[in-house]
Amino acid sequence: MRIRSIDVFRGMSILLMVFFTLILRLSDSLPELIIHNVRESIHIGDFVLPMFLFASGISLVFFIKKRKDLESRILDIVGRFGKFVMISLFISSFSAGELFGMDELMLSAVLFLPVVLLIRFSDKILAGIGIGIFALYFVLQSAMLLPDFTLHYLGGYSAAIFYLPVMLGGAIVGKNLDKLKEIFVISILISIVLLAIIPPYKMSVSPSFMALSISVSLLIFILVQKTGNDALEYLGKKPIRYWILMFAVLIVPLDFYALSIGEDRVSLWWFDGVLASLMAMVLLFVVSKGIDLLKSKLEHGKAHIRNI
Repeated sequence: MRIRSIDVFRGMSILLMVFFTLILRLSDSLPELIIHNVRESIHIGDFVLPMFLFASGISLVFFIKKRKDLESRILDIVGRFGKFVMISLFISSFSAGELFGMDELMLSAVLFLPVVLLIRFSDKILAGIGIGIFALYFVLQSAMLLPDFTLHYLGGYSAAIFYLPVMLGGAIVGKNLDKLKEIFVISILISIVLLAIIPPYKMSVSPSFMALSISVSLLIFILVQKTGNDALEYLGKKPIRYWILMFAVLIVPLDFYALSIGEDRVSLWWFDGVLASLMAMVLLFVVSKGIDLLKSKLEHGKAHIRNI
């Protein structure tokens, strides 16, 4: 069973992830509105990755529901985890800036397994685990044992556990699509409490940022339920392909081009970078549609040969 609003929301998430990734790669001196990943600061773009993780948590509820048979469930879980890890390892030098570094796909893979294992528990237990992780952050901070998350992309592997509440929040929403307003009120209250204690900075992976990310993501999801978009729904069904195409078609070739001319990266004026990013997003969509068309023709050809 597919729910249109979930696909649209996930499509919006991956589209925004691609845009903010491209604009940061292509441009310097970005305006305040579209800059992100800045130390001791918070911007709109910082919420895009948590939004995708939240969408993944929602979709995991239905991923598990579709697989009633234990054997097929285990095979699909292992297959999905392995696919994420292999793709991430292949592109990590470009995505995370270091070989075997943690990027968006690896973070999704790392969080995927615990959420799959925990999703069968009650909402109260899932929420309690999320709050427990927030408490762990403060304990480590008080003991001066908290790593410097700014040294690695997305905070590195040590930051992964502190993103877990976001995906668990998505799982709670996926299990309670009829109680979104009540969950939103609770998430806002938790966000207010944490905001009063610690600044909501993505680069330091703070609990207040994660709680606020859940509230922002849930608000957007509620709004998305009242609208629909075929293109976003399509992307929501193929988010990983769209992400891979961004690297295969754009980022990797551009990085090699920059190296060939003795530069670290291709750098455009911010306005040109925005236009290039928007055009690139359309290009990737067209390429993805072209792949579907090619696959359809190949399958039709095979069926025709079998019928001869």
